[in-house]
Amino acid sequence: MKIKNKLTLIYTIIVAMILLALIVYVYALLKLNAHQFFYEKLGNRAMITAQVFLEKDEVSATIFKDFEKRYSQTLPGETIRVYDEHNQPAFIEEAKKGDFPTDLIERIRKEKKVEIDEGANQIVGIQYSDNQGEFVIIASAEDFSGEHSLAFTRKILIAGFISSLIIIFISGRFFSKQALNPISEIVNNANRITASNLHLRLDEGKGKDEIAELAITFNSMLERLEKAFETEKNFVHNASHQLRTPLASMIVELEVALNKTRTEAEYQSLLASVLTESEKLGHIITGLLELAQLNREENSMMTEVVRLDEMLWDIRDKVTREVPGSQLQISFANLPANSDLLVIRGNEQLLGIALFNLIENACKFSGNNEVIIHLLSSPKGSLVTIQDKGIGIPADELNKVNKSFYRAKNASAYGGSGIGLALAEKIIGQHKAEFSIESKLGVGTTIRILFPYEI
Repeated sequence: MKIKNKLTLIYTIIVAMILLALIVYVYALLKLNAHQFFYEKLGNRAMITAQVFLEKDEVSATIFKDFEKRYSQTLPGETIRVYDEHNQPAFIEEAKKGDFPTDLIERIRKEKKVEIDEGANQIVGIQYSDNQGEFVIIASAEDFSGEHSLAFTRKILIAGFISSLIIIFISGRFFSKQALNPISEIVNNANRITASNLHLRLDEGKGKDEIAELAITFNSMLERLEKAFETEKNFVHNASHQLRTPLASMIVELEVALNKTRTEAEYQSLLASVLTESEKLGHIITGLLELAQLNREENSMMTEVVRLDEMLWDIRDKVTREVPGSQLQISFANLPANSDLLVIRGNEQLLGIALFNLIENACKFSGNNEVIIHLLSSPKGSLVTIQDKGIGIPADELNKVNKSFYRAKNASAYGGSGIGLALAEKIIGQHKAEFSIESKLGVGTTIRILFPYEI
């Protein structure tokens, strides 16, 4: 069932129940009021009877005629009896013994006034004291007029209830449609968005209701998807280009070698060239696999206790072995007295990859100049600074070098694939650390990584 139909049905049922309860309550009040009104009318008839029959000797002719005139206006199906002290009918010739039971008469004498129902009839009995004795007057009648009015009222209420249900259903249908129209527009607009036009956005309107929040959330998701698609597109394009270059070089070298017989020295040179290209290809593939694995495990990264100072010493030894001639120094000038402040929570393997890539790049692009690694303790956390005196990064390219496969123009003479920095920044970002780069062309580059004390 569509939400529009469900809302209409729920709205109709709730309002119908409230309306039905109100109708039942009003009808019950009307019925109770009509019942009580008829009791009062019967009580008045009983009192008039007492005045007509029992006070006849005490009233003037004018008043007696007025009583007789009022008494002649009898109720439909009315029965009135007057009983003396011996519970015998009195004054009324057409009265018969046993019209009303003796126990009812005695109850009236005891309670002074009784109002009861007997089938369709309502009965009112009163005790009346007179100089002639203690009498009981009982008036009984059926409220034909009241029942007729109640029956008419029931018909009006039922017709009104059915008419109201129809109006409620139609209005509920209309308002639910109006309320859900923005959602229908969102659905229609969302159906028009495909992988080829992810730049399109939904109309967020000017409201601050849940529908506007839905549109804002959907647009935010589209923005993330667009960035992911663009990143994926660039990644595939750059990866294919980077992989194609060494493969093409290897193929050309092998084709040249197979054209004719070569000397041993030529074959050794060829194999060395192919090996170099193979190592480059292997390095690119390794970087791609690490980057792909990082994206896949972004939300499920295993963490452990990591000592930054120990990790930096291990990375220094590894870089010194793999980058001959590097002048790599570590400075612990401002370490905290409490060594626990050098402990962070993170993934040791991923952090090792990130810091190794950054330090290796610093050594590679410094031309064997000195590279200094500082480990400092700041109020916000542990700060790792990697400072080199290398070629630097052009100012207009500083915000691009962290993209996958991007290489600065002045770095073409140095080996590499353009993956290391992008991979390192992504790993550091996953560890909730702050990453920044400062560089001056021809002067050097400084990278700062701030690991907060609580990650």
